[in-house]
Amino acid sequence: MKMKALVAVALTGLVGLVRAEMVSVVQITDMRGQVGYEVMNRDELNAVLKEIKEETAAFAPAFADSKKEWEANKDNKLPFQGNRVKPRSAKKVSPDINSREKADKKKAQLEDRTSTKQIEELAKEEKKAKLSKPKEEDVAKEEARTKAFDEAFALISKKMGDKLGRPVPSFGFAPAEVKKEEPKKDEKKKEEPKKEEPKKEEPKKVEKK
Repeated sequence: MKMKALVAVALTGLVGLVRAEMVSVVQITDMRGQVGYEVMNRDELNAVLKEIKEETAAFAPAFADSKKEWEANKDNKLPFQGNRVKPRSAKKVSPDINSREKADKKKAQLEDRTSTKQIEELAKEEKKAKLSKPKEEDVAKEEARTKAFDEAFALISKKMGDKLGRPVPSFGFAPAEVKKEEPKKDEKKKEEPKKEEPKKEEPKKVEKK
């Protein structure tokens, strides 16, 4: 009897482990090359991968339309700066973990490592800039290129959002707005405030002398 009880307990433990939610840390790279980390289970990861597949299909036509629109605008002096814009990507960077708490700790470690690396790279660039002392003209050109890249990204992102019917997620950058359906006539009527009727002036009483 004792043996059967031990086997039952062991089986219960195994069932509990199988049923435990398995999660992993996923590295997501947005269209501007910015990296972020998320803790996801299998269903969540599959949902993101499905979104990325849709975005990848919409990217090429959106890129072509954006470049055409950019080149048609005579105010744009620089070439189209969209070559560094790439579709989003996602990949697992940790084995499956049966605890979200452990996965969150792993995610925090990766974020700290990425943040430290970015700070070091910025420090190197600042030091290099101070030593080389770039001319004002070169600084202005670099700022113009950065601005043109941001505009190219925003244009591509917006056109993709229009095609997909939803914004494309991005780190540290406002997602492109998607055109919303206009409210129905009945809704418009409800929103309009009621006009107040002009108050009728009461006739003045004439005093008898």
